[in-house]
Amino acid sequence: MTTSGGRRLAVMLVHGVEIADERFADTAIGLLREEFTRIAGVDADEALVIRTAFWAPVYEKRQDKLLRRMGGEPAEQVFDLLDWLAGATDRGNPLALLGMVATGLVRALPGVPQFHWPTLRWLIVHYLGDAITYQAGAVDSGLYDAVHRVLAGALHELAVEAGDDAPLCVVAHSLGTVVSSNFLYDLQVAGGLHSSQDGRIKVADTVAAELDDTPVERGETLAWFHTLGSPLALWAQRHPDFGEPLTVPHPALARLHPGVEGEWVNVWDADDVVASPLRPLNDRYRAAVAEDRPVSLRPRWLSWTPLAHPFYWNDRAVITPIATSLARAWHRMQNQASPAARGTTGSTNGTAPPVVDPPGVMTG
Repeated sequence: MTTSGGRRLAVMLVHGVEIADERFADTAIGLLREEFTRIAGVDADEALVIRTAFWAPVYEKRQDKLLRRMGGEPAEQVFDLLDWLAGATDRGNPLALLGMVATGLVRALPGVPQFHWPTLRWLIVHYLGDAITYQAGAVDSGLYDAVHRVLAGALHELAVEAGDDAPLCVVAHSLGTVVSSNFLYDLQVAGGLHSSQDGRIKVADTVAAELDDTPVERGETLAWFHTLGSPLALWAQRHPDFGEPLTVPHPALARLHPGVEGEWVNVWDADDVVASPLRPLNDRYRAAVAEDRPVSLRPRWLSWTPLAHPFYWNDRAVITPIATSLARAWHRMQNQASPAARGTTGSTNGTAPPVVDPPGVMTG
């Protein structure tokens, strides 16, 4: 296995609803590093810079306060247990999900006779609560901007460590696909790539305060957008003819990294009622989204039910194609950055040699 001596790739993971644990992406990050190292023959820790955008705390206090007022003190221990089970589920533990399902059979808690179906109420507050509160940004932009400020902070950290022009890969799940799409779209509006669909003409000052003026932080190096279990189709109903999607890759990427070929891949399981294809929405989405990729998520005994929704980025079948595209791009970047690729040595006419992919990486 070789070590990295060249430029690095930036990867941001953005979670969806019900997250209460900052370690939500531990399993996904481990899988991504393992698969990248295997495919590229390069130590992932030297080639990739990975950051998570953990925006759940923005709304967590509001939701906890609501649940306590609904269920009182007797329900607090149940909610703490559900938070723990949700965190374990997000890290890929199917037994934790079954534990949550089992608690859903409880109709009432001792001492709280009128607080029926506590687990289902917890789910409603967290699942719908995140979506409703985030969407309230149309009325109170402070809520919307507070979430985007978290993504901006993660993007800034990536620019500092990976380099201010590092190609960017965003992997988002569930409501996180909406959050990251909006955040990146706002950057593209600010850069003049799109007109605003909702009256917002720039990135909010509180969000911009987290960003420096670099290609990464302007969104110009956006290469890959992987949406997993995405409800973006539902959000698109807000706009005439389902609106205008994010542009992936950003047009500036071709100038900054000519050998890097980005794409938007939407991954969905047909049994996940939250997810759906995006390309059929309109011609603009058909042009923006390279593929609506169907998967059958593991474990198999959950994959045929809507309970599959939390398991996308804990599934090797989802992560391996992401690692493959990153491995291909990293090797092409090193090829371009080498003296021979710049035409200073090894070429008689000053032109760059052909880009060669690493062994084991499928092209196309």
